[in-house]
Amino acid sequence: MPFPRHAAALRVVAVTALTVGLALVPGSAQAHGRNHAPDRPAALTTSPPGAACATGAALPVVGSPTPTLRATLTDPDGDAVRATFTLRDGRNGRKLWAPPATAPQASGAEHAVEVPAGLLVDGRTYEWRVQAKDARGRKSPTVRCRVVVDVTAPGATTVTAVPGAGAVYGEDATSGGVGVAGAFRLAASDADVVAFRYGFDGGQATVAVEPGTTAATVTFTPTTAGPVALVAAAVDRAGNVGPERLYRFTVASATSAPVGNARWLLDEGEGSTAADALGGPDLTLTPSTAWTGGLLADLGWLDEDRALLLDEDGDGAVAPGPVVDTSGSFTVAAFVRADGTTPGTVLSQGGLATGAFTLGTSITACADGAAPCWTFAVQDAAGGAAVATAAATVTPGSWYGVFGVRDAAGGTVRVDVCEIGTADEPGPMAPQTGTPVDLASAPAASGSFRVGGAPDDASPWRGAVSAVHTWGAAVDVTRERVLCTRGGA
Repeated sequence: MPFPRHAAALRVVAVTALTVGLALVPGSAQAHGRNHAPDRPAALTTSPPGAACATGAALPVVGSPTPTLRATLTDPDGDAVRATFTLRDGRNGRKLWAPPATAPQASGAEHAVEVPAGLLVDGRTYEWRVQAKDARGRKSPTVRCRVVVDVTAPGATTVTAVPGAGAVYGEDATSGGVGVAGAFRLAASDADVVAFRYGFDGGQATVAVEPGTTAATVTFTPTTAGPVALVAAAVDRAGNVGPERLYRFTVASATSAPVGNARWLLDEGEGSTAADALGGPDLTLTPSTAWTGGLLADLGWLDEDRALLLDEDGDGAVAPGPVVDTSGSFTVAAFVRADGTTPGTVLSQGGLATGAFTLGTSITACADGAAPCWTFAVQDAAGGAAVATAAATVTPGSWYGVFGVRDAAGGTVRVDVCEIGTADEPGPMAPQTGTPVDLASAPAASGSFRVGGAPDDASPWRGAVSAVHTWGAAVDVTRERVLCTRGGA
């Protein structure tokens, strides 16, 4: 029996509604034979530095010979898609690389490929293309991007102290004071420099170059007196970073020559004297003492760094008169390398009958199984000595920062050590604080200050000394950490 006319009409409406509904479901158009091509690829970037796609006159600059090409692909049917990338010479369009299509991913996913080494040449322009393709072979429009390759780092940065901020902190000079700002001009000769990375005493910051120049001015307001290190490096438009420039200066305290404060960097590399960067007495080398590469040179940080080489009896250097007041708080520090396990003295100052203090290594005062160990011995009022030891072991050939700390207010002495290590096996560089040893009082010393041996020429040091610091106070671990991360500079 034929359907009534109104029933047939209802059937047509139902089928039409079902068809329209399926068309709105992802993938249903493909199921019914109506497949659409994928959308035009979007969010194209070249990393590093993550530059957006461009084809005009102002092209992005890539700082890697093996950049990653990225694109986000979508499909109007919600189907999975693959990406086909190609790389071409920007001068003539010649195809250089055509990797296999990427694995299928859901619509909206990012696809990426890394350009293999050996294809890109520094300074040249390249074009890369990407196209999306679905499972039925429908393809999107091809999108093109052009980039310039620049993998050459900028050259050296110059640092100049300039007037206008309150004080001029000249290199390797003492000036200014706490709370007195100083300005420093950072400059580079490379035309594509866009910024400088810089930091005072381990800090990190970035400053953009001034418009129309490849230079910038930064300021610094010291909060404490003493040595400061400014490190700066140029950054170009591709993100390449140039070599670091180390600029050292000293912030003056209330007096021009603080009692107990000295800083011998031992960078002369020749001659028979070593100057105190704070303006104190020179160290006079003994005739047999030679110069050698310093800690920073050994680690490949600064080729010009130098040190005293102490490899014979009688080697060392002496400053006249007492450098530190041993009756109060003081700190002595040396950045040293031991070239053997024989006990020795790195720093000392003459006392009434024996050394007012000695800083070095020992095999008799160490904890079980820890010999040789670092020790700091300070003469007491009765003619004996308080001897502090460090838990850090002494490894021949490795560089260390060793701090002997006398805290008169707390009635203690201690020895702190940071292992800086070697170029092949760097140490943690973090200071290990030693266990304090009681010392109620100590006499004032009147003898000379010696590098490499005890005051009576006994216990010579075998190794190298790259820098020596003294303070007329008990320094804290923060100051130790700064010096350790700078290799004593």
